[in-house]
Amino acid sequence: MHRWLTPATLAAIALAGCAAQPATEVASATPPVVKGLRIDGRTAEGPPSEPLVIDDATPRFGWWAESKRRGATQTAYELMLEPTFGGGSAWRSGIVVSSQQVGIGYAGPALVPQAGYRWQVRVRDDAGQWSAWSTPAAFEEGLGISRAWQAAWITGEAHAPSLPLLRKTFSLDKPVTRARLYATARGAYAFHLNGQPVGESRLAPGWTDYRKRIDYQVYDVTAQLRAGDNTLAAMLAPGWYAGSIASFGPGKYGAEPSLIARLRLDFADGSSTWIATDGTWQSHTGPLTAADMIMGEDADARNIPWHWDTPGSSDTHWRAARTLPAPDVSLAVQTDPPVRVTEQRTAKRLDRQPTRGATLFDLGQNMVGVVRVHMHGRPSQRVTLRYGEMLNPDGSLYTANLRSAKATDHYVFGPDGNVTWAPTFTFHGFRYVEISGLDEAPAASDLKGEVWGSDLRVTGELETSSPMLNQLISNIRWGQRGNFVSIPTDTPARDERLGWTGDINVFSPTASTLADSDAFLAKWLRDLRDTQKPDGDFPGVAPDPIGIDGGTGWADASITVPHALWQAYGDTRVIEENYAAMQRFMTRIEAIAGPTLSRTHGNYGDWLHLDDKTPLDLLGTAYLAYDARLMAGMARAIGREDDAREYDALASKTQAAFQQRYLHNGRTSSDSQTSYAMAIGMQLANPNQTAALAERLADRVHARQDHLSTGFLGTPWLLDALVRGGQPALAYKLLMNTDYPSWGYEVTSGATTMWERWNSLKPDGSFGDVVMNSFNHYAYGAVGDWMFRTIGGIAPAAPGYREIALAPLPGGDLTHARMRLASPYGDITSTWTRHDKHMEGRFDVPFNTTAVVTLPVANVDDVRINGKALREAPGVSAVSADASGVHFRMGSGEWQYVANLRTEH
Repeated sequence: MHRWLTPATLAAIALAGCAAQPATEVASATPPVVKGLRIDGRTAEGPPSEPLVIDDATPRFGWWAESKRRGATQTAYELMLEPTFGGGSAWRSGIVVSSQQVGIGYAGPALVPQAGYRWQVRVRDDAGQWSAWSTPAAFEEGLGISRAWQAAWITGEAHAPSLPLLRKTFSLDKPVTRARLYATARGAYAFHLNGQPVGESRLAPGWTDYRKRIDYQVYDVTAQLRAGDNTLAAMLAPGWYAGSIASFGPGKYGAEPSLIARLRLDFADGSSTWIATDGTWQSHTGPLTAADMIMGEDADARNIPWHWDTPGSSDTHWRAARTLPAPDVSLAVQTDPPVRVTEQRTAKRLDRQPTRGATLFDLGQNMVGVVRVHMHGRPSQRVTLRYGEMLNPDGSLYTANLRSAKATDHYVFGPDGNVTWAPTFTFHGFRYVEISGLDEAPAASDLKGEVWGSDLRVTGELETSSPMLNQLISNIRWGQRGNFVSIPTDTPARDERLGWTGDINVFSPTASTLADSDAFLAKWLRDLRDTQKPDGDFPGVAPDPIGIDGGTGWADASITVPHALWQAYGDTRVIEENYAAMQRFMTRIEAIAGPTLSRTHGNYGDWLHLDDKTPLDLLGTAYLAYDARLMAGMARAIGREDDAREYDALASKTQAAFQQRYLHNGRTSSDSQTSYAMAIGMQLANPNQTAALAERLADRVHARQDHLSTGFLGTPWLLDALVRGGQPALAYKLLMNTDYPSWGYEVTSGATTMWERWNSLKPDGSFGDVVMNSFNHYAYGAVGDWMFRTIGGIAPAAPGYREIALAPLPGGDLTHARMRLASPYGDITSTWTRHDKHMEGRFDVPFNTTAVVTLPVANVDDVRINGKALREAPGVSAVSADASGVHFRMGSGEWQYVANLRTEH
């Protein structure tokens, strides 16, 4: 829901819309076109070697469509599925009279493990026209969720001086039509087949609670096989399983990495066979003497066995692989997009080189990944690469904020003096890299920054007339890119990188606009459920290998993140999957609050606020009421009406308790900016209290020379509260500030990602507290949600953008803005230009959706749509006006508007 479009306003608009449905244009001869097919929140956008694989007996389908006719809707659909290999039955849904396009469950014959399928959709519009069948989308079924494979866990020699290589050579004497490699590890792995890498994933199998569940991956290796001898080989590393976790050291799940894999070969004669990891595989020490996510990677090219990943190795030091007992954990196919190289960045060699014998390079962007460098060196020459986010005043690499993280890679040359090398099993957060140990430093053109991250499709873009705001949006996006690495982490440079629940609690709405975060965060919610305590509470991080306390604003991610995904993508499955866990959590925090409904829970509070403390019980009680309201909506969405009424009652009781305890005479008891922001933004105050509270919030902002003082929990609500309370100009002032503390201060200080602290870099040029100071931390990037909803003017008025709230609100000195959002129903765009008190723009509304529009004008007569007066414009209905502006509804299509702004805008 648009945070400043009240439920009453939306209800009034919807009621008026029922009385006068949007008119549609005369049916054209052009039928709709179906695109954007999705299954279980995913699209098949990876390389051909990494097919989309599910372990789901009842997958959910979705699509979007395009039509050239305004107001066009879907009245029916038909879905067709057919097997492509491995057995299985075809299925056809028949014509289903429905406008639903999201979260449509499979209802056909049982899907066969390891089989492939393709599916298509066609839709009928309200003019009776059927689309053509869509281009097919493909998926495969995996091995199923299992606690035992017909394969062994294998590893190398115990206490070997380097990380193991593993391989199996086999012969093929007949044509192979299809080959699939199913693989996972306790640790991290990388496969090669006949001398070539398998797939493009990095850091597989990703981070889960390895004590409960390990994800596996599936690769199409058909094209890499050949007649005769073939060699399947793998490198192993500790990964998150046995390597360092934050500052807590290595081995929090286990002591040594191990591998399990199965290769299925289907032959042209109809037969098939399996090659699985077992005691017949061979092991050898490899070139990696160390590979740690936090510390870095050491590679010694002198130790690469000849032909280690191809047939014909004559090295006599290969030994039988060591088999290990199978762990009692579930193996499940990976459901989130893999970590991949998503971009390559060019480097600039810096003129100033403070460290003798070392050369500094600038990638121009604080990024996450590694450096791929082409080097020339002598045999046995040792090269060192050090990474950092910032430079010291003398121009040297700043590493004090890394704490115990070494963030250093080493490479030792083999006999070949020319090499192009990049680490395989580590990654770094950095903008600058220092290279030493070479006789001649590489040229800038010889160095590339490989950007690593979970490969999420970009879905939201916002461009404005302010270069500062455009850079801020870029910084938020890069913060997400660098911290969405298998899980939503924080601080990729230092010894942390934990899945802090508080950070994603506030950031998930922004994340779900910028990028397709559906499958990524749904997977992380499974990680979160794996951490739930017996009493129903949640820790502060997920996965949680050591037990880190949660509390208000952190544990509440168990409610707010599912709600954010439901709102962004419209599929109730995320509610169904998390409902039982959410119920247990609600029972827990209600018990903590007790009969007085005063919840004091955890110790983080309004984390990193600026000398403006908000009491824990105020924060906890606010979140209890807010959580209960979200739970009521989610319960109702899945038909749990009794539960919804109970949560409604809890929300009302807690809100009343909040008002009685904390709101008096237009003030909050703590008088902090955060207390006002949450009371107004979370709608805990009554409407007749909001104006006075907003005035006091404005006073608290003015008392800081029109600057903010909020921390992690208050900041996402601050600008919302000012707009809702009738203070949009002050909200824009806070957003557009460029001096400390502000978002713009970071930008003008040269930031290319979001900072952890408002003062990560102080106004005097010194660095913030090195005990905890990151220059890549997305929490304060939660302001992106406000920018998308306010400047761009796009928000969901119903889950999944089935109804769209279009409410651009110009402010500050902005003269134009353009936003595009790839929603589950198609592309939404909002473009506006302001000339003094005149505003003009365009909305693009997708097929089968309705837009609820609010423009900041005083009178209906001040708006024209497609050259017509608002009340006379074809396709427009439910026209009304109130203190918040002029409201109307319209269906799909392109809409041009002009309006005269109210004087305060």
